[in-house]
Amino acid sequence: MDADLQGRYGEIYDRGYQHYLGKRLGRWHAIWALAVYSIKRAMGIKKSWTAKVIPIILYLAVVGTVLVVIGIQAFAGDAANDVMSFPDYFSFIYLIQGAFVATIAPEMLCGDRRENVLSLYFSRAITRWDYVIAKLIATAILTMTISTVPAVILWLFRQLLADAPLHALRTNADELLKVIVVGTLIAGLLGCGGLVISSFTGRKSIATAVIFVGYAVLEGLVNGLMAASSERVRDYLALLSPGRLLNEMALKMFGRWEIADMDHTGFDWPVYVAAALGWIVLGIVVMAWRYVPED
Repeated sequence: MDADLQGRYGEIYDRGYQHYLGKRLGRWHAIWALAVYSIKRAMGIKKSWTAKVIPIILYLAVVGTVLVVIGIQAFAGDAANDVMSFPDYFSFIYLIQGAFVATIAPEMLCGDRRENVLSLYFSRAITRWDYVIAKLIATAILTMTISTVPAVILWLFRQLLADAPLHALRTNADELLKVIVVGTLIAGLLGCGGLVISSFTGRKSIATAVIFVGYAVLEGLVNGLMAASSERVRDYLALLSPGRLLNEMALKMFGRWEIADMDHTGFDWPVYVAAALGWIVLGIVVMAWRYVPED
């Protein structure tokens, strides 16, 4: 045998690969993990402080509004309902919710498209439907913390500050349901719309600008058409404007509709609820069209 070969020596160790023996958490855990990750990313968690500034400011605006209304309630009693009724509150929250959606929705989707990580998501762990569901869940949770949760807290404190808190809680339980419905539909409609717009681009700045401009142009277009239409046509045109639809739904549900202040008769509140749900379903369909057909 050659001397060089005799001097060489080697060993092979069979380390092997141990199979995973733990609990398999399944598909829904993967969806929830993606939703949690999306929430953290949208809120700027584990990012620089600049990524957290806008969400914090918007949350402070909501919390400050609730505290002011509760303070007025504590000193003025039932007169606070005239200072800011729930429809007034939701009209104000609509603007904050719009800015919030324009901040979080592009962060939810645009980064994945720009960084070309969608193929990694879909290669094994989750399907495209799972991806869409996770983003919808994440957006719904965040948007409801702006519209629904503060409104419920406001309702609760209004009852606790009444002369007979327990009686007020029982008497106004139906009002709580209305608060939850309106707050949830505001969150769902604006959140879903923001996701739909963000699904068409990988640039967060473009998506944010389109969300702001798109809602403004739509509101202006509907208002212009309503000014030149008959009263009955105005009823239907109002369903095309997210702002008008949600505001009129709140006015109808809380019995604050004054025909003298409105430019049309409007529908009963279930029609507005159905219209809002219809827009949300349409948004989900568009997102499915953007992602699912590629399976």
